[in-house]
Amino acid sequence: MISNPEEVMIKAVRNATRRANPALEKILEIHLKMQANAGFELAYRDPKRFKELVNKLFGEYSGRLLEMLVVDEVKKLLEVEEEIDNLEKAVEILRLL
Repeated sequence: MISNPEEVMIKAVRNATRRANPALEKILEIHLKMQANAGFELAYRDPKRFKELVNKLFGEYSGRLLEMLVVDEVKKLLEVEEEIDNLEKAVEILRLL
């Protein structure tokens, strides 16, 4: 059982950014802090806003790629095979745990 779903999402975002390019983690963290006064927890608390800020920083195509990497990391951390095609669905599943 997952004790803190928000922490799972934060870990998934960290893993995904490191997987894409280790420098992205710090760049995204600074961008979120400057634009939303938030950290990676924004992906869990407001996935739509998180995606908007990621797209603003990296562009729509790269933002979508990062979103799919985050979703993939959530699936790995939860050890689920369910089809999850966006961040909102991943958050929905985390909130059910």
